Amino acid sequence: MQAFFSFIFFLLLPLAIGVLIIYLSIDLFEYLKKYHPMAYKQMSFESLFGMSGDNSLIYLIKPQEYFRFLLAPADLQDHNIKVYKHRLKLGFIALLGLFVIYLLLNLIF
Repeated sequence: MQAFFSFIFFLLLPLAIGVLIIYLSIDLFEYLKKYHPMAYKQMSFESLFGMSGDNSLIYLIKPQEYFRFLLAPADLQDHNIKVYKHRLKLGFIALLGLFVIYLLLNLIF
């Protein structure tokens, strides 16, 4: 029973939260590309290793700009972006919380 709980809590739950964060990020990038192209262009590379950011299957996003955008209090006067940012922050906090619990359990036991 202990092994099953550990499997679910420390493998499947972080995996599910990570997939949710990726899905919400992709949805946010699509929304920004459609309704706020200047903010999207600020966060993305124009080309990376010869790949164009417009035609690729992946988003060529600058991680430092992405996290700066998530942590900034401004939300471009758009309620949808405020909701996206709030959900993404909760997802990252949940993932960080699981990591802290995992570290504390390893330190205690």
